Amino acid sequence: MKKLFEDDDNEYSGIDKAKILVTVLPFALIIIILAITLTVNSVKKRGEVSADLQQDIMEYADENQDAQAKESPKQAVSSSVANPGKSADSVQDPVNSSDDNGAHTDSNVKDEETLPDASPTPFQEVMKAQKDYSKVTFHKEEQLKDMMAYWSDNNQKAINDLVYLDHYLAMSWSLKGTKNFYYYGDTNADGQPNGKGVAVYADNQYYYGDWANGKRSGNGTWMHFHVHQTENKNDLYTYHHYTGGWANDLPQGEGSEHYDYDMNLVTGNEGYVTNRIGSYDEGLINGEFYLITIYADESTKEWNAKADHGAWIYQNENKDKKGNRTVYVEIQDPNNYVWLHPKKNTGIGVPCLIVPK
Repeated sequence: MKKLFEDDDNEYSGIDKAKILVTVLPFALIIIILAITLTVNSVKKRGEVSADLQQDIMEYADENQDAQAKESPKQAVSSSVANPGKSADSVQDPVNSSDDNGAHTDSNVKDEETLPDASPTPFQEVMKAQKDYSKVTFHKEEQLKDMMAYWSDNNQKAINDLVYLDHYLAMSWSLKGTKNFYYYGDTNADGQPNGKGVAVYADNQYYYGDWANGKRSGNGTWMHFHVHQTENKNDLYTYHHYTGGWANDLPQGEGSEHYDYDMNLVTGNEGYVTNRIGSYDEGLINGEFYLITIYADESTKEWNAKADHGAWIYQNENKDKKGNRTVYVEIQDPNNYVWLHPKKNTGIGVPCLIVPK
């Protein structure tokens, strides 16, 4: 009898255990799933916080780098420009010429970029001919008539091609050593150039535009082609022009200069002025200017400057140990300058321009 009741108790006990498992197990599973979910969300949240923190650190570092860059001004020297991101760069301005390149370093200024004073002035007599052009026949009126037609059509390529033909080279060569010119175009009652016309000068210089009583006046373009009959090892320039206002045979008012270079001769970190846009007075720089410089890798920099009757106005009172002053300021980096010695900062205008007496 006792054993029978014990068996029943065991049976009921087993049933109770089964009921308990059925009842508790779902709750246990739910708790486990909730725990897993909370754990995953916590990990994701920590990851997001970590990512946000990393981004904040990077932004902070960038801000510090910008601040440091502003606190460490880079400067250039002399007339022309410096190569981006490199120290001791130099710039060349096609205005003055000097054997002393004026490079300097001021220990009181951080990371100052040094520049030679100025690039070689474009040679006024660049064509050293192997051929005797005095024996080459040319017809100045016909040739200038053809050139004027191309110029009227703004066909620069055709003009460039004509200039290198022997009979055009001979025409300019015949004026060598003089300030005279051959002219084709409108004239006044006295036979002087007046109106629209084209002229050729010595050393492959040409002008097309407005004239008044025998002088370049109004608007026009002057070009200087650097033609080399022998191997060129020294003259960096291949072409130079000024276009804009004129008065009394000189650049006057708004105008621009452009220089092309033999890039095979452009080496190192020196920069060279390739564009100069601003105002001129009696052939001299006068007013606000925008300049572009070019480097051996063909990268460029942009600068602002102001001039007063042939001299650059200094950007500030800074002066280095050699007395050089700041004349250009870089547009992209206002703490970067081009420096020039005051002795060189005079009589700056369009170089090589032949002006008849």
